[in-house]
Order: sequence, then structure tokens, then C-alpha cells
Amino acid sequence: IQMVFQNPFDTLNPSHTVGSQIIRTLEKFNVGKNVAERRQRMLELLDLVKLPRAFETRKPRQLSGGQKQRIGVARAFAGDAKVVVADEPVSALDVSVQAAVTELLMDIQRKNKTTMLFISHDLSVVRYIADRVVVMYLGYIVEQGTTDQIFSPPYHPYTEALLSAIPIADTSVVKKHIVLEGDIPSAMNPPTGCPFQTRCGYKKLVPDNLCETKVPPVKNLGGGHTSLCWLSDDVLAKMEPVIKFDKEHAAHEGVPDDAPHGVGPGFAGAPPQRPDGKNASAEADAIGERVEENDAVLKARRHEVRDEDSEAGVARPKDTTRRH
Repeated sequence: IQMVFQNPFDTLNPSHTVGSQIIRTLEKFNVGKNVAERRQRMLELLDLVKLPRAFETRKPRQLSGGQKQRIGVARAFAGDAKVVVADEPVSALDVSVQAAVTELLMDIQRKNKTTMLFISHDLSVVRYIADRVVVMYLGYIVEQGTTDQIFSPPYHPYTEALLSAIPIADTSVVKKHIVLEGDIPSAMNPPTGCPFQTRCGYKKLVPDNLCETKVPPVKNLGGGHTSLCWLSDDVLAKMEPVIKFDKEHAAHEGVPDDAPHGVGPGFAGAPPQRPDGKNASAEADAIGERVEENDAVLKARRHEVRDEDSEAGVARPKDTTRRH
């Protein structure tokens, strides 16, 4: 088991080169018989995460955030791990870089046939990358199933609220607006009964005060889709999709030919048509790589000048120019 951490800025040793840190990981897992073999494997890992081999001698301070996270991905897959835990791997990165790192994880996971546990609060990324989804609240698994099952009704009330919180800029998309009320419970002192009962708007539909007194049983919704909820089957059957596509609005506004909208279960458009493990997008990856490379070049130049001045003992005047 290996892990990709959330913050790429704190996971690398600032005093060691990128290459030496990957080789150290290979040594820990007894990969390679000698230094030459480990160095060759390190260079192959740089190729795998789509970084130039010249980065072998760079220090972490000379890399952008996305490039540091790619090094973290390389270390996670260095020992041929069977399971990789990715804890919010893109939340600390710029939006322009998030897509590239997400595609990279999908590429490597499919190529190495590795099981990946992807932890995230961003449901748009979860929908894109996951085959199965587990929704947790206050330490309880409140709902689990395939991606299509989670994003289409019937929902657990907490899942429904999470889907309502997804920001969507498309004006042709109609989204159900859900505002959670009530007190946010403490994880140190959780409430009795259902873990979500202090904020659930459906609680009044459950008789005998069951939500506040007893933990709900795991309800089987069919096809491996389960929910931890007291709601009756009749109430669940009446749930409507949180996110819908407004065909009349789209016909009035006009829909671009290159952006067709399908009819997916609970989606604004059709779900991604991918085999197990998903397929990557070369276009998104190329955009992310260009942004990262430009950032890294500028950062490397600044550090090279700083290092030269430090060695020569030259004090440079403070740069007061504004960069946009």
C-alpha cells in the first residue's frame, strides 16, 4: 500500500534532489540490484509521470505544485503497490493543473492495474474518476454504489445535499437547491440515532422518532446500491434528480454543436463512456503540462539567479515590479 498526499509542498525533502528521493523509495522496496538499475528505474518513473529526465537533479523548490505532485505519484507507484490511497491529491493545485494530474493518475492506474482509493470532497472529480463511490458522514458509510447509482435517485439525504452543492455554470442546467439546517454535530460527541438526523430535512417523514433514537439499518436499493436511512421505499421512489438538463431553455438559448448534452441518470449530460479504469484525455493533459512547464521555467530561473548571488555574496535590490 502506498499513498499520494494532499499537499505536494510538504511531502518532498527540500534538501535532496528529486532523483535521489525517488531512488530512496526504490531502495526501501528493494527494487533493483544496484545503483545503476535503480537510477534507470527512477528515469522510467519520470517518463511515466511525464516529467523531463533532466528533473533528476532539480530540488523541490525548482518545481511547480503540479510537478511536485507528479513526483509524489511517481514515488507512490515506485514499489508496484497493489493499492494506492490518493488523499485529496488535486485539492491544493490550481484548477488548470488539476485535470492533468487527475488524468495522470487514471493513466497509471489503468496501466499498472492498481486499485486506487481516491478521497475527495469534489464530486465532479469523483464522478469523472471513480467506478464505485462511498459517501461517508461522521464516520458512517451512509451510501455506496456505482458512480451512476450515487449520482441518480434515490439518494441518501446527505448525498442529495452534496450534489446540490456542486457549482455548475451552465444556465441550461436546473439544479435542486438544498440548504442544510440544524446544528453541525461533533465527531467527538456524535448524536444518538442516525448520524445525519440533526441536519436532515426528511426526518419528519419517519414515524416513531426513529431517526433520533436508533441507527438506521443498511437498506439495499438493488444492484449493490445501499443506503443507511430510515426513509420508506415510497419516499425514496418519489425522489427527483438533483441535477437536470432543461431542454426548453437549451432550445431557446441554443446549444453549440461541439457540446451535445445527453440524458444521463441524474446528470446534466451523459455519463462518460469509458471502460473500467477510465480513459484519459490527451488534450487536457497537454494543457496542464504547458502550464506547469512555464511555471517551472520561471521558478528555476529565479532560483538560479538567487543561488549565483548567494555564492558570490552579492546583495540584489528588492524586486518591486508587479507581476500579472
